[in-house]
Amino acid sequence: GTVAGAEVAQLYLKFPEDAEEPIWQLKGFDKTASLAPGASATVEFDLVARDVSTWNVDGANWTVAPGTFEVAVGASSRDQRLTGSIKQ
Repeated sequence: GTVAGAEVAQLYLKFPEDAEEPIWQLKGFDKTASLAPGASATVEFDLVARDVSTWNVDGANWTVAPGTFEVAVGASSRDQRLTGSIKQ
């Protein structure tokens, strides 16, 4: 932007349709240091197996959902500035 300030990058995952999970689950966030106007920063997110798992009621445990997950990073779920996918 045109003003100095910090940004909070948020990581969202959209589960494969078969998982029947809510759309765009927040899985992480990271606040940058104060940035000069027009500057950028790199943030990193670590995902663990539970981040891509659903609760199996019958087995009473977490099960990794198979398939392709959509990934989005942005200032909010409606402000997605970087998108991609990961296959489980």
